[in-house]
Amino acid sequence: MRATILIIAMAVSCSVYAQCSVHSATMRPRLIELYTSEGCSSCPPAERWLRGARGDEDVVALEFHVDYWDYLGWRDRFDNAYYTVRQRELARRTGKGIIYTPEVALDGKVWRDWYSHRLPRESVRGMASMDLQVQPGSPLHVRVDTRFPDAGAADGFHNYIALTENGLSSRIRAGENRGKRLEHEDVVRALAGPLPLAGSGVSLPVPKDVDLSKSSLVAFAQRPSDGAVAQVLKLPLASCH
Repeated sequence: MRATILIIAMAVSCSVYAQCSVHSATMRPRLIELYTSEGCSSCPPAERWLRGARGDEDVVALEFHVDYWDYLGWRDRFDNAYYTVRQRELARRTGKGIIYTPEVALDGKVWRDWYSHRLPRESVRGMASMDLQVQPGSPLHVRVDTRFPDAGAADGFHNYIALTENGLSSRIRAGENRGKRLEHEDVVRALAGPLPLAGSGVSLPVPKDVDLSKSSLVAFAQRPSDGAVAQVLKLPLASCH
């Protein structure tokens, strides 16, 4: 099942949410985005590097599978053209306009020498506070509220919501990774945004093959013009009953 995208927000009443929520602290985790593909032979090492963030509360990882490697004969079942669009927006912000895999972004900025560095092990001060609530099910009913102490500082920021899944693997039968079994963590299976900062309510479709007990919701407030990240929250769905 290919990833699902939801861009249009839906009005959702607070009353429908179960008691499954999380509130941001003063310090926020670092947001790492990895753009990857099962058709790319240099991507598995990058994914192994990113798995070093597992269980680290100071890092939130998003693994975006892009679609432009499919021409080699292996169609990545986790890819989506919208993730490629997101990567192109990242390239546009750098002024170079070049996309490639693996590519890593740290807090909305391209991190070119990630491979020679350890994952960041320190949180940073959030620019805003955020509340994330979810009513489990299919679809997931999600609400995000982001508040800036200074209303003027909120200009250009939007909320985004990602559904990620762990414990995934594929036996590759074509392309550069032919014959290999690839393992994946923090794979983005659905993405909603950009959404308003206040009262962002969405009904997020869940792909049929997603195991919600191995999944999380990641909410983040970002300014698309320069990639700045104001706040990040992660909520493991296994904790929601």
